[in-house]
Amino acid sequence: MTMTGKTLPAQRFHITLTGKGAHAARPHEGIDVIVIGSHIISALYALPGRHRQWTLGVTRITAGNSWNVLPQTAEIEGIVRSQDQYTDAQITTLIAGIAAGFGAETHVNWQPLSATEPGAPAWAL
Repeated sequence: MTMTGKTLPAQRFHITLTGKGAHAARPHEGIDVIVIGSHIISALYALPGRHRQWTLGVTRITAGNSWNVLPQTAEIEGIVRSQDQYTDAQITTLIAGIAAGFGAETHVNWQPLSATEPGAPAWAL
């Protein structure tokens, strides 16, 4: 199987959110990274450029390991395909702004993936 037509260069993103863990009975003592992560994901999917020539997909979310404790950290991962660098700077700024509004910290790591050319094997994607 080979690719036909034009494909966009891809980048993987990995977001680490750091808040403040707390017991679920006292959420006001913490900084809830799950709530912050949900705001970030909603904002990513609402970006004005969502219908331009690029795509974004959130594909993995992890946080905590207990049913009654707000976790201190959360991770969000996904992929962006785009022709320009609009995504790196603007998405990183958007994420940092949302997290800061809640008092949390973020680290965003971008990893370029293999470029795909028309006619390349589909499994390379």
